[in-house]
This record gives sequence, C-alpha cells and structure tokens, in this order.
Amino acid sequence: MPTIHRRASFVLALGLALSPAAFAQSVDQALERARALEAESKYAQVIDVLAPHREAARPEVDYALAYAHLNRQLQGAATATATEDYAQALRLANRAAGKDHGPSLYLLSLIHGNGWGVPVDAAKSRGFLERAAKAGDVVARADYAVMLYQGRLGLPRDVATACALFAEVLVKEEVGMVASYYLGLATARGECGLGPDMAKALALIRRAADAGVTEAERDMGRALETGDGIARNLDAALVWYARAANKGDAFSLWRLGMAHVRGQGRPLDIVLGVDYLKRAVAAGSPDAMASLAALLAAGDGVAQDFGMARALYQRAARAGQPQAHRDLALLHLAGQGAPADAAQAWVNYQKAIALGLAPEPKLEAAIKAAMSPAQAGQAEAELAQWRQSRP
Repeated sequence: MPTIHRRASFVLALGLALSPAAFAQSVDQALERARALEAESKYAQVIDVLAPHREAARPEVDYALAYAHLNRQLQGAATATATEDYAQALRLANRAAGKDHGPSLYLLSLIHGNGWGVPVDAAKSRGFLERAAKAGDVVARADYAVMLYQGRLGLPRDVATACALFAEVLVKEEVGMVASYYLGLATARGECGLGPDMAKALALIRRAADAGVTEAERDMGRALETGDGIARNLDAALVWYARAANKGDAFSLWRLGMAHVRGQGRPLDIVLGVDYLKRAVAAGSPDAMASLAALLAAGDGVAQDFGMARALYQRAARAGQPQAHRDLALLHLAGQGAPADAAQAWVNYQKAIALGLAPEPKLEAAIKAAMSPAQAGQAEAELAQWRQSRP
C-alpha cells in the first residue's frame, strides 16, 4: 500500500537524521500526544501522529495504532477503510503480542472474541486472554477473573482463583470497581472463603455502582426493589435501574417498562412502558419478551396481535423463561395465533412447572381433557427428551 511505504521511508529518513536517543524521544513525544488524542476518541488523528513511527516496532506504538485502527471502525468510520483498519489492527497487535505485550494480547482476545474483522473464535480469545493475564495486564487479569468466576469462554468455574485475582486488582484504578462488584456477589453467596454477609456485599456492590459499573447499578436496583439486605425502596430502585438502563442493561429496561405499565413508582404510561419493553427485548431480555407478549395477547395498551405474542413467547421460552411457557400453553390450548395444539399446550405447561411456576389444577385439567391418547404420548416423548437434555 503506497501510503504505508511512504511512511516507512519517512521513518528511515528520520532515523538517519536523529541519534538513537533523539529518535526514541520523538517516539515518546508522539505517544504522549497520541494518548491525549485517544482520550478524546480522535482515533484518525492518533493514526496520523503515530504513522511516522509505525515501523519502529515498539510494542506500545503497535498497540496504540492497533487500538486506534480498531476503534476508528467501531466508532462507525467509513466502510471504505474497514478492511485496512481491521487488517492493520490485527497485524500490529500480533507484532506487539510476539513480545508478550500484555495490552496487545488482551486486544487480540477482544478481537477474536467479538469477531472484529475475523471470525469469532472463543478458543483463540481464551488463549490470548490467558497470555495477557500471565503477562500482568491488569484489565486482562480482571477479565480473566470474571471468566473464571462465571465459568465462561470455555473455562471451568474456579471461584477460588477468581476471588484471589479480584482481591489483587481491587486497588487498581482501571478495574478496581469491577472487582468490587464481583467480590460483592461472592460475599452475598458466601464464596471467597467467607460466610454470606449481605451488608458487606451491598457495601461492595454500592461502591461499584457509585463508580458507574452497570451490573452493580442494576443489582442495587434489584436489592432495593426486593428488600434483599436493605430496606425496600421502589423509588430508589428505579433511580438505579434508570442509570443502568441508560447504558442498555436489558433487565433494567424491563423493570422501568413494567413500572410505567403498572403505574408503580412511575406515572402510568403504557406507551412509554411498551417503548422500554421493546428496547429491553432488543437488548435480549426474556422477561421483557414475555411481558410484551402478554400485552399483545391481551390487547392491553397495544393492538391485539396473537401472532406477534406467540413469537415473543417462543423466544422467551427458548431462553428458559417459565411464564412464557405457561402463557404459550394457553395460546396452544385456545388456538390463538395458530391452530390449537393440546400436545404443545401440555409440553409448555409441564416445562413451566419444571422451571419453577406453581401448578394450576384447572389449567392442567383443561389441557388433559383436550388431549387425545396419541397427543399425550407425543407430548410425554418430547418432555422426556427435554428433561434428558437439561443440565
């Protein structure tokens, strides 16, 4: 690519004109300027500032350039530069990673884990994350602790190691508040070698929430809504939910939507409530899918639409939402949104019970009365297969 060749030639010329010490100083000055621009999200300018030093092969330069190329695309830059930006990000991050540069290793974990310019590859992402954590990158160590605590990214759940890492990074400015949140969760559950202590747990979670950790804001809302370890206060809960919802948290969007739908803690406004529910559905909330489906099935504040209600219930049911299974049983029994199917009504009713809902004798009797012996056999075969597939 001509532009890169010109920049490489400029580096060679600069190297001849300056002593090694002066050249190193010019790189450091460029990095300082680039960091200031990065803080303002001016990634195209970061690339321009560091371009003369692209072939200096210094890991910190490679990382800064890789980060800038990547973020220029994630910010929504012109698609014309996408291929080059992703390719440069990958090349430069790999070059720095070859020198065990922790931030570059972590960046590669994110690239492969999110499929930024490459196919999603969880194994590669995990490998780079482990290498970055071993290289001492603080953010990577915190992220690795989260993966171990949750048992994600193909890693077996290892609470002891996760807790040790959280305790290590708790004092680090970049990730200390995330560690505080997870230590709060662990304390509430009696993990990390401690007995359950909700007061201490909420203090840690509140610390993270005050610092803007979305999950902590959401969980402060939950605690205040349910009165779990703290005096119940719906108004305060909704304030926390609003903070998390502003960052796209699906659960918080759902709770705000239901507050408006029910007029609890917020003015009754079904239109606004439905808007929140739609946003929560888009964010992936199974609870919101079930709640919006119920409104559509009843025609409550929205036009009645059994077909859309059924589709939303099915999405929520696939995610294991028990109420969605129960309400699907009703739709199948009544033939709303599709022809009646007593076998599927029974399957969904039984799944709802297995997932924690209380039995409903009248509904159970109605479904049984509607099923033929053949349908009953079909339903039980499907349920047996489902039960075997459950962890």
